[in-house]
Amino acid sequence: MSRWLEKVFKFLCSLKLAVIVILLLAAVSAVGTILEARYDAEYAQKLVYQSPYMYGVMILLCINLIAVMVDRWPWKKHQIGFVMAHVGIILTLLGALITQKLGVDGTMSFSVGESRQRVTVKERDLVVYGSLDGNQVRPILQMPTDFLRHRPSEKHPTVVQFGQDKIEIVEYVHLAFREERLEPSDRVADGPAVRFQLKNGMVNMTQWLHREKIKPFEALNLGPASIVLSDGSYKPKAGVNEVILSPSRHPGELRYAVYDRNNLLKTRGVVKESEGFQLGWMGLEMHILRFLPKAFQKVTYTRAESSSPLAHSAIRFRFRGAEYWLGIGSLLRLYTEDKMFVVAFVFRQLDLGFPLTLKKFEIGHYQGTERASSYQSVVEKPDHQEVLVSMNEPLKLNGFTFYQASFEKDEQGKPVASVLSVNYDPGRWIKYLGSLMIVFGSIWLFYFKKMFLKKTKRPSGG
Repeated sequence: MSRWLEKVFKFLCSLKLAVIVILLLAAVSAVGTILEARYDAEYAQKLVYQSPYMYGVMILLCINLIAVMVDRWPWKKHQIGFVMAHVGIILTLLGALITQKLGVDGTMSFSVGESRQRVTVKERDLVVYGSLDGNQVRPILQMPTDFLRHRPSEKHPTVVQFGQDKIEIVEYVHLAFREERLEPSDRVADGPAVRFQLKNGMVNMTQWLHREKIKPFEALNLGPASIVLSDGSYKPKAGVNEVILSPSRHPGELRYAVYDRNNLLKTRGVVKESEGFQLGWMGLEMHILRFLPKAFQKVTYTRAESSSPLAHSAIRFRFRGAEYWLGIGSLLRLYTEDKMFVVAFVFRQLDLGFPLTLKKFEIGHYQGTERASSYQSVVEKPDHQEVLVSMNEPLKLNGFTFYQASFEKDEQGKPVASVLSVNYDPGRWIKYLGSLMIVFGSIWLFYFKKMFLKKTKRPSGG
């Protein structure tokens, strides 16, 4: 071995390198902790904990551990604990890497009677659907995205090509607040919008109602009454008070018809902006504040400076010269002269390969309150056996582990769906083995240290 290689090897197994690795690990972890506190865990994981910097530190750590063990070769009996602990650390890191690359950590949500075999994970996909008649759509492409690591920009947009058309993604915001407003439009594909006011002695509310052109009507349910913006084909329903609005043949005018719960016509007529009419029940009067024959719902996002439950990921893209925003979990319709495209920015869904059916969902409450103290699901496996999944009793099936995580509620606070956490961890047994080796190696080290101290303190005979 040359003198140069000897120096390199001595440095690799030296305490100096160990101290450097510890300091680097502390620095990277500190940055990750700060970013996680300011934004979220995903932001810190992708930009710090799963970054080349962290991988480099982990590789240096493993090299240092291996070099130290090689330097002690051949190992003596009292060094077994030392070797076990070092090998255990390496195995633990290897298991974590396998889990990160091959594992699954997501959620599954379903209501009673529904079957699910897809799990939603944190990775994101961009999905494009197309339609020639504006009704039936078919998938055109599904593209995995990682905009945190590979950020698009104005200079370097992410281009998504589908046939002769394309979209150019020019910005990604990891956490942003959604803002929306209706704007006048001259596009053939856009439908009307009405901003109205309802008032009486006790009520005073203002609301927009927008109908997409492909829909025959759009309804706003206000409890005792329903406001409907129709294309003229809507038929009133019994059992609810209804105000039906539809564009007139004359520009700037709306036809209105008011029906009571018995489906009897109370009044009808024509109304313009800044005009109003009596509804005939509860002393209510409706005023038309704004009428747009064609309206476009413009959505924008404002970057959030820190983590917030109201902030979500969003992308900004261009399509045929126009600019749009699209938030995670939402979709947007884009129109050309003869086609309609639906662009969706969604969390990825993975097929488990087998279905689960929710048969029953139960919630326990703290005595005298509506607060949930426990919740559990009864699910049916593919072999038609029913099993209980509770907060302390997970279900293990085909390598996956299902935990009872939470539940979804409706506006009245009633549970409508059970949420299971789904985990697949192929590196778990390697991490367990590594952890056991670290524990037993430490015990071995302390045992031999204690025996060595006893021998040194033993009085000499004479």
